[in-house]
Amino acid sequence: MFRNDKNQISQYAAGYVPILPLKAVVYNGLFAENGRPAASLPLICQSGNCTWEPFETLAACSNCASLTPFIRRYCESGTGMDGNLSTCGWQVPQGARLNSSQDVFSLTSFVPSAFGDMPHSAMMRLIFMGTESQNGQAGETNPWALQCTLQACIQTVSSKVVNGTLYENITDSKLNDTIIDMTRGSGDYPVYLSGSDAQQEPYQLSMGAMLSIRGWFSALFANGSAVRTADAFTRSITDADRAVVVNLTVGISSGETFFDSDIVTAFYWNYYEYSDGLRMLMSDLAVSMTTAFRGFNGVESIQGKSLTLESYVHVRWGFAVFPISVVIFTAFFLLLAIYRTRQSQTILWKNSALAILFYGIDYVTRTQHEVVEVVNKKK
Repeated sequence: MFRNDKNQISQYAAGYVPILPLKAVVYNGLFAENGRPAASLPLICQSGNCTWEPFETLAACSNCASLTPFIRRYCESGTGMDGNLSTCGWQVPQGARLNSSQDVFSLTSFVPSAFGDMPHSAMMRLIFMGTESQNGQAGETNPWALQCTLQACIQTVSSKVVNGTLYENITDSKLNDTIIDMTRGSGDYPVYLSGSDAQQEPYQLSMGAMLSIRGWFSALFANGSAVRTADAFTRSITDADRAVVVNLTVGISSGETFFDSDIVTAFYWNYYEYSDGLRMLMSDLAVSMTTAFRGFNGVESIQGKSLTLESYVHVRWGFAVFPISVVIFTAFFLLLAIYRTRQSQTILWKNSALAILFYGIDYVTRTQHEVVEVVNKKK
């Protein structure tokens, strides 16, 4: 088992970011949908059954909160002044909006700026909005909004391998919600993250690495929406504003839908396919990034215990009393029969056919034969 420790963070402090492995795990967390984003985590467990003591590691944490109570109607300038709100959309105070009722789903991304508008450890914030509830009816308008954040953190992980399958449980997470205005003063402004032991040196994530991640996320998670309207059906799939066309079969959202990007498609699909799909996909993304952090060069190995099976035979003597007694009494009976035979001086006849010949003969014939035998002996 491996973890990302303070020694490995020095690579980040030098501005080194293994961007291709990080991209691979991010795409895996978003699109693989295998339910095991940590399957590629490097570990050594030769017996197939191992345990590790809880340990801390640098990780990525996700958190989501509902913004539905804060939704308000939104109309562009000059729209809806006659009281007709059919062309209006919705918005939340955080800045995300649905431009019209035709937009059934939208993704709005916010990347932290240098002015300290988000916690210093934050990587990005995503706001999802839609007009259809998961358990509603087709065509029924029921706007909702959900805000999710992704930020660096310290996690306490309890790991075990059972029959070759890795199971991990996050027992604790430590965040740093400090807000820093980087426009004041000068410096690198690294992100410091402290674990459960306040006496230990805090983890350090360089600002260069954080800016690299944020810059890529700003392009990857660009604002986008999903539209299902009659006029959209005539659009070509080569249109720049509708790059993805999918004929979906996910409950009330089934039908031909136009998306701005594959990222929007992934979140849209998870929202309708699973009861808590958006939170689940953000969690998969965070776990995938944590797996990348724990798999980079220079990580510290964590020693665990390897469990093996050994055969152990426990004899329950109570079940053996009867057969052993039968053998003992049989041997005793045999010895007693030998003794009584010797005492009575009985002649052995086991090799003689007389016993068979005399069997069944009447008493008179048998008596006569015994008299003849006695006379012969006297002679």
